[in-house]
Parts: sequence; C-alpha cells; structure tokens
Amino acid sequence: MALPKDPRQKMINIMYLVLTAMLALNVSAEILNAFTIVNNSINTSNGSITEKNQVVYDQFVKQMEKDAAKTGPFKQKADLAKAAAKEAFDYIEGLKKTIITEAGGLDEHGEIKGMSDLDAPTRVMENNKKGPELEAKLVALRNQLLSYVTPKDKAAFEKSLPLKIEVGKSSSGHGDSKKTWTTYHFNMVPTIAAVTILSKFQNDIKNSEAAVIDNLFDQISADDFKFDKIRPFISLNSKNLMDGQELVASIAVGAYSSTVNPSITVNGQTIEAHEGLGTFRATASGIGEKSISGTVTLPSPNGGEPQSFPFTETYNVGASSTSISADKMNVLYIGVQNPISISAAGVPAESVSASLSGSGSITKKSAGTYVVNVSSPGKAVINVVANIDGKTRSLGQKEFRVKRVPDPTLQVGTYKGGSVKAAEFRIQLGVRAVLEDFEFEGVKYDVVGFRVGIESRGKEYQEGDASSPYFPANLAASIRSLRPGDIVHIDNVKVKGPDGVVRTMPSTMYKLN
Repeated sequence: MALPKDPRQKMINIMYLVLTAMLALNVSAEILNAFTIVNNSINTSNGSITEKNQVVYDQFVKQMEKDAAKTGPFKQKADLAKAAAKEAFDYIEGLKKTIITEAGGLDEHGEIKGMSDLDAPTRVMENNKKGPELEAKLVALRNQLLSYVTPKDKAAFEKSLPLKIEVGKSSSGHGDSKKTWTTYHFNMVPTIAAVTILSKFQNDIKNSEAAVIDNLFDQISADDFKFDKIRPFISLNSKNLMDGQELVASIAVGAYSSTVNPSITVNGQTIEAHEGLGTFRATASGIGEKSISGTVTLPSPNGGEPQSFPFTETYNVGASSTSISADKMNVLYIGVQNPISISAAGVPAESVSASLSGSGSITKKSAGTYVVNVSSPGKAVINVVANIDGKTRSLGQKEFRVKRVPDPTLQVGTYKGGSVKAAEFRIQLGVRAVLEDFEFEGVKYDVVGFRVGIESRGKEYQEGDASSPYFPANLAASIRSLRPGDIVHIDNVKVKGPDGVVRTMPSTMYKLN
C-alpha cells in the first residue's frame, strides 16, 4: 500500500497495518475497539478528501469559463474519473451494509452488534462471490484512472497510485500462492475488520481520484509558455509597401504593462508611448528593402538603472500591385448586378479600367467601383489595365465562378412545412418563395403556379391548380374550413427567378393541429 504524503493519512494507514498484524494474534475487545477507531478515522478522512476533490472540480468549471477549448478535454476526463470513483465507492458502501446486516445489524448506539462475527464477511465476500466481484471492479477502476494520466507520468503513477489490488504476504514472510485476494482480505476476519478493510479501499479510491484529477488539472497549462524575460516587439501595417504609401509601426515590449510607459526611439526619433504602446509613422520612399531600428527603455522594477532593449525591423517598398475583389464573395451570380472593387496601388483610380472575358459585361460606376452582369454558368475572368505614362499596361486578372442564384424556400405564411396550427393556416392567402441568407439584398423569386391537395377527415380528397402565388379559387372555401388533423399537400410549384428561368420546386406538406 503506497503511503500518501498527508501526515494524517500516513498515520491512518500505519494504524491499519498494525491492527491487521495484531488481528492475526488475538481478537480481543480492545483490538475490536481499535478497529472501530481506525474505521471512523478513515471515514472522516474520506470526507475531507471528497471536499478537497470538489475544490478541484470547481476549479475545472472556472477554467472552462476562461478557456473552454483548452480545458474541455481534461474536464471531460475528470468528470469520468469522478463518476467511476463514485460508482466504486458506493458499491463498497453497499458491501459494508450487507456484511453489517449479516452480523446482526446495528445496536441502539449505532454500533455493530456482531463486531467479532467471523462468518458474516466470509459468507458475503467468499460464499456469495462478492469478493471476486469487488476485485474485478477495483482492477477496472485502477486501469481507467491510469488511462487519464499523461504518458510520461504513467509509470510513476502505476507505482504510487494508492489503489492497488494485490495479495499480501503471510506471517512467515513468504507469499501464499494458495490464497486468493478475497481469502487474504476477508476469510474468517471479524466483521469490524472487514468493514475497516472496505473503508480502507474506499480511502484508496478517494486518494487515487485526487491524484488523477490533480494531474488532469495540471495538464491544462502544462504546454503554456512561461515567460521570464522582456524583449521589444514591433508590428508593421505592412512589410511590402508601394512608393508613396504610409508606414505604420506599433512598438512595445512583451509582455508589456499598460500602466508603465517605456521610452522609445526609432531612427533617432523619440516616440511617445500610451498604455505601454508606442506608434511610429513614416512615409515609404524609394524601391527596395528598408529598415527601422531603435531602442525600448523600461524603468527597473526595483528602482535601479533603466533597462534598454534594441530592435531592428525590415520592410520592402515595391512597385504597383493590383487588387480585384468581389464585394460579396468570389462568385458572380446570373441575373443580378455583381458589385466589384478594383484598385491598383500607386495608380490613380481614374487611370484604371477593366474588361470581362466570358458571357457577360462589366460596367464602371465610379472610381474603383464596377458592376458585372453574367448570363451563363461557368467561369469569367476580369482583366485590369491602366494608362501609365501614356501607355496601356496590364495590371493583372482574376478568375470568378459564375453560378445561378440559389433556389428559394417555399413557405405558407412563415412555415416551410410540417406541423402548423389550423387557425393560422386558414388565414393564409397563398405560397411564397423566400430566398434565405443570400448575400444580395432585394433579390426575389415569383411563384407562377402550383397544385394544392387537401386531405380532410370524412371528406374526399380535393385538388386545385393555381397560376399565381394565391390559392386557387375552387379551394378557397375548403381552406377556410380546415381543421386539426387535416393535411395540405403543395406540389408542382413553379417559381421564376431574377435570371428569368422558371424552376420547379420540391413538394411540401403541412399537417394541421
């Protein structure tokens, strides 16, 4: 039995070992009373460990609030360990009650009547096979708990985990190969000793649970970096700039304090810091690699000499580049006006023009803003050119996917199908085609026709065709008289989209309640 570090727990286990040895010599009233004292002390210890473990579980909950993604996997294992340990603990508690009942139960003072009864533990644990059953549960629990420990710690845990399932040694000091685990612990031992042994296993479970969840909690931050040095860091708005663009550099120290402003110099210029952060601005000029350098100086925490940290950061100043982007997404839709933004760094927007390769057209609305209209699915390429120094130069091109506008969703009122209150359905006028979650506003479908079928209890099936979004006139009265339990079928729905193409939509059904 591995002895825990807690002094109180060490004393309890030592007393348990001593009393077990004394039991082999004589079963006197004093020994039985001593076992009672040890058992009570173990139970008290179990309560203390349970409270300590709950503190750890509460810490898991707090960590989940801070970082659920990182904490979640470890909390899940901790919860599994908690549930498995509780199940085993409660099972042993049931065995204790069974043995006490077999020994005559409790007296009016709550004490075990048959503390010295040797038969009760033997009947329950050996004859009724509860001992092997307990042994199997403890072995399974130990293996489960060890599976939650980090691989690098598993070997150490296998040696130190309090929950061990092994047959001890005989009084002669040699292992008794004929004794089973159940026989060794429970054969012909007094009831109070058997109960104390079971309490001891409960204590091992609690201590093992504590060791494992502590390890799991430590794993949450095991991979976190521990910083013990200070160095400057710099963030540029871009490391690749065009001639004439503004360079913006954010400079601070990591980790920096918002209450201590460092002294910063960049390229010989003093930068004022606010909340620990300094910002340097300069205009990029001259094509090629450039750099900024300087120092960040912090006051010493202990009042000594200030500490300075030098830095250097490079960036590139290059020639013009072109940007072509779809304002909505990298897709052009048929039947709608697709807005496109086109820019070329270093080139005036009025000098830039674009053309479309493919089925469609592109129109310039204002500086840098275009509208593309396409007519057939596939691909389209936008080519950009610019007039630079009187010459037309190609600045680049970009390929887009061309797709039809997605199908709409059919609705009666706000319902897409399924269960609908009869009273709400009766007041509807027809069918709508709703385009949901589409990037373009104002794009809609028109319902140009559909068929309605009505199944009413006690009536023949009724059917009618509509050539507009509204229910057919021949079914108006039937729709106004719909009742719970009736079913309305809507099929052969035809809708016309912004591309002018008529589409057939899937059928839907409404069950009235």
